[in-house]
Amino acid sequence: MQRILERSPVDEGLICVLSCVEPCTTFNLFRSRETKRREFRRQPGKCQHLYHYFLHPRFGLMHVRLQTWFPFTVQVCMNGREWLAREMTKSCIRFVKEDNCFP
Repeated sequence: MQRILERSPVDEGLICVLSCVEPCTTFNLFRSRETKRREFRRQPGKCQHLYHYFLHPRFGLMHVRLQTWFPFTVQVCMNGREWLAREMTKSCIRFVKEDNCFP
């Protein structure tokens, strides 16, 4: 992510959208032999996921993971250390940060 930000600097907002195929839980339509009716069954599968990376003014680097197939699950991930680093900088507290840690 740092290389993308170095090539295309962003102060705030959307940085990029990346996609990949990952395992997921999905539903498929089946015809029941017993009832002769169609029904949805939950089963493991694979589908494309979109990762929207943002630079938030308060929380820092975060991303939203969106499943592109039913049931369209969404995960929002925020890094608490990014937020903490911003708060300490605002409060003029000195700190050392290595990758995602404060040693």
